Amino acid sequence: MDKPVKPQLVAVAVSDELEDDAIISVDCGTNTVWAARYIQLRRGMKFSLSGTLASMACGLPYAIAAQIAYPDRQCVAFVGDGGFSMLMAEFATAVKYNLPIKVVIIKNNTLGMIRWEQMAFLGNPEYGVEFSPIDFAGFAESCGGRGYSIHEPSEVHTTIRQAMAEKKPVIIEAYVDPFEPPMPPKVEMDFVANLAESFAKGQPYASRIGLTLFRNQVHEALRKVHSHDTETA
Repeated sequence: MDKPVKPQLVAVAVSDELEDDAIISVDCGTNTVWAARYIQLRRGMKFSLSGTLASMACGLPYAIAAQIAYPDRQCVAFVGDGGFSMLMAEFATAVKYNLPIKVVIIKNNTLGMIRWEQMAFLGNPEYGVEFSPIDFAGFAESCGGRGYSIHEPSEVHTTIRQAMAEKKPVIIEAYVDPFEPPMPPKVEMDFVANLAESFAKGQPYASRIGLTLFRNQVHEALRKVHSHDTETA
């Protein structure tokens, strides 16, 4: 498996542990992309996000509200560390009222969507998107809940399964690749040109981002070849 952990893998693992009537709350940012693409919704589930309001920090309070409204249903927040940190004190509210919400944090110490907007939409190097790391698992324990951390791909499925079985509020922080690009479904030339321009202007992680993009293209090509071979076998 790829290291560091890919956010897509975390989303798939969360999807695998969702009950048939689960309520999923998603924040604004790259986590929205991973949730939309890799969390498989089924009839009977509910799914909430801020939509075109693009309001960060909504995932946690949405999950709290959902658990109050539907105390017998599984309520999961799938959020980024940037959005969660803006309203993280409300996790203490979940503990106070014994609301067994599960908060899955995509942790990359970065305002990820802002990074990619600066590069791909504006053609500028990233600026002011990184922030100091927070021990979210330790914070959960300090509030009286449970905290889990994921550092290795091999830990993803087992840790999320264990955390989902808890009967109290839980935070699961997954340390993921901060350079994994939330590529659009269809890549336009303007997108590519803006990325190249940001690199030329001094994007600080240009080589790392370029390598990640190249590896993803190789993996996608191999996946298509394998799919074709399977279909023609």
